[in-house]
Amino acid sequence: MIWLVLATIFGTTAAKLHPADPSQNITWPYHTYETVKFQPPWLNITHHTAPSEGYLFFAPDGATETQLAPVIMDMSGELIWNGPMEHAFNFGVYEYGGEPVLGWWNGTLFPEPVGRGNGVIYLYNNKYEQIEKVTLEGNFLKLEPGATFVFNIDVHELLITPNDTIVVTANNVTQADLTSVGGPTDGWVVDGLVYDIDIATNEVLFRWSPLEHLDQIPFNASLYTLGTEGYTGTSQSTAWGYFHINAAEPYEGGYIISSRFLCNAIAIDGSEGHVKWRLSGREGGDFNLVGSDATAGFCYQHDIRTVDVRDSGVTLRMHDNHNSPFENGTVPASGKVSDVDFGTKDAQLVQRYFNHSGPIFPTAQGNMQPLSNGNVFVGHGWIPVMEEFSSSGETLTTVQFGAAESRPGGGYFSEEAPTLSYRSFKQQWVGCPAAKPDVVAKASKNGSKVFVSWNGATDVVAWEIFAGSLKSKMHCVATVRKCGFETEGNIDDDTAYVQVRPVLKKSSSCDALDSEIVSVS
Repeated sequence: MIWLVLATIFGTTAAKLHPADPSQNITWPYHTYETVKFQPPWLNITHHTAPSEGYLFFAPDGATETQLAPVIMDMSGELIWNGPMEHAFNFGVYEYGGEPVLGWWNGTLFPEPVGRGNGVIYLYNNKYEQIEKVTLEGNFLKLEPGATFVFNIDVHELLITPNDTIVVTANNVTQADLTSVGGPTDGWVVDGLVYDIDIATNEVLFRWSPLEHLDQIPFNASLYTLGTEGYTGTSQSTAWGYFHINAAEPYEGGYIISSRFLCNAIAIDGSEGHVKWRLSGREGGDFNLVGSDATAGFCYQHDIRTVDVRDSGVTLRMHDNHNSPFENGTVPASGKVSDVDFGTKDAQLVQRYFNHSGPIFPTAQGNMQPLSNGNVFVGHGWIPVMEEFSSSGETLTTVQFGAAESRPGGGYFSEEAPTLSYRSFKQQWVGCPAAKPDVVAKASKNGSKVFVSWNGATDVVAWEIFAGSLKSKMHCVATVRKCGFETEGNIDDDTAYVQVRPVLKKSSSCDALDSEIVSVS
């Protein structure tokens, strides 16, 4: 007979840590579990102070990641949710219909030096159910003649507006006159496009193309000069990606757009798309860069966003890569806040966030996120490192989730075949899975071992374990405190069947779902 155990006992984590194994092309340690076939990365976390609240949202990708999937993990390195095994650029928490949702891009990915993609945006609710799929149809040409794709949203942007529209980017290979930069009259270029799309209907509300504004944004403004990396513009397959759009955000009835290879933040109006002003990180554009060293400007930047918008100017934040595949190891990447004054025409650096003792030099990708407590979170894209800083720039936490090339004296350089996460976030989230918990029960010398997990559940504090010789006669034999993603509990007596039930936080709004009844193996 199995007797009811009234006391709550401590569970243990059942995760197994597998070390890096170069002979198996495994470059970084990873976890495995008894209940599910997930392989999230081990996190190398350094806390210089107690971590702030929030979960880590990132999506390991690239050439050397052990598992391709979006993941939510906590600040102790435990898995919270493992998403579908697919590309998931821009994975994070967004607001849609007044509710927090998960969003990410998935599709066909073309790695650097192309650095683009064709796909869709998925939105999931907090039950991890798909609620929207945002698409962009059209005959978009690519580098490969004859190649077509059903959907054409690019990897670089996912921004949901308060009007429940979504700002995305796209790319189209097309012909243009390149004589102004020494190319042919019938040359080929990559047009970097911005779209604002109604999420519920997939209706395109706005479209912008830099090729339609060459009088204000000429080809010769690009630092990616014609012929760089073999892209001569003489054929469709060598189309010149002079602009490389990678961010767009609504601004004053129009948008602010980030061009990586112009090193520009470009403000446009929302009617005809005319350029209102340009801030160049190399020579100022319509403004004067205040400061004499490299920190005053920016280049090859990602994730340009507004911080403060006013009649007299605007404050911008960004991830300043300051490196690229053809210009690398020059200036450390950093999160930057710059103030643009329309009256004085000055653009002045307000704050810079980077680890002085371990500078990082990613050649692409990355983001900067202000946190609600005043701290700043920075993801470094092409280098698998995330960092949290105080408002004054002090390094508080570093998180590494993949192998990176160590830099003499500290920090990292980009590897040619890295593990990466395009953007990374630290955010709040409450997950209430619609799927049932997973449970495995195995016979042991002194009874049975029970392994239980519930992918995505954030509010579980303990597990009630039910057992019995018959499915119709099961009793609660133990309550085990949750320990990590997967908890291991022990039943002292022999049993034939096991079922588990989550014990949730008293404040939880989630439903406690019983697992299936499983046989002890």
